[in-house]
Amino acid sequence: MRVIFSMLYAPAIYFAFIYFDINMNILLTFKLFPLFMSFLVTGLILKSYYSNNSMVLQFANKLRKFNINIGDDEYIKKSTLFWVGVSSVNVLVHIYMYFQSNTELWVFYASIGWYSVFIAGGVLQLFHRHFIYSK
Repeated sequence: MRVIFSMLYAPAIYFAFIYFDINMNILLTFKLFPLFMSFLVTGLILKSYYSNNSMVLQFANKLRKFNINIGDDEYIKKSTLFWVGVSSVNVLVHIYMYFQSNTELWVFYASIGWYSVFIAGGVLQLFHRHFIYSK
């Protein structure tokens, strides 16, 4: 349900502003919500890194049907800082989109474009683990 909300929030706000002919300067307030959520997620991942209760490890345990062994557990805990970096890149792109006048570009990134940042991060981590960490 959260994924559907995140994908429909920006287009719904955009089309409501166009349909009701509302001043687009008010849209800047609504453009802050995805930015704030990205900043919050980055903060939570960073907090989980310092509290030794990795949010990435919790997500990986929910994603997999089987238990993660001790070696994988340590690798995932160490990679939490990498995911802080990926999430920070997402925040920076959201900040860039906030200041852009192209609202259609913001709608695209705030609804589905940000997934590409996390997918690229996942691919990078997969390559790192396979080609560098495993050796």
